[in-house]
Amino acid sequence: MNKYFVKIPYSYTQYATLSGYVFSNDDEEAIEVAESLENIHEEAYEDCDDSGDSNYDFENIDAECVETDVPRESIPQTYRNQYIHPEISNLPNYFLEDLPALISNSTQAI
Repeated sequence: MNKYFVKIPYSYTQYATLSGYVFSNDDEEAIEVAESLENIHEEAYEDCDDSGDSNYDFENIDAECVETDVPRESIPQTYRNQYIHPEISNLPNYFLEDLPALISNSTQAI
């Protein structure tokens, strides 16, 4: 996974820029990920106004790769949970087979 610095122009009372970092595998995915503003980490607003009343210009996002092969531990936890698929589980099959029964028993007890 790579770390990209993105810049998204927007308008408020004056033209300004939101910038920050997203994590993705390539340039196109970085732009797509940045369109959901909650995926931008260490965000900064050029005009120091983050009131939320801005009109973001997603057509003109600029993404530049600043770091490649970012270790999984360096990616913010919230992002890892949403966008990185977990490794294959080492749980034994018998546990996974019993899981639906455990769930139904716990809901009946409530």
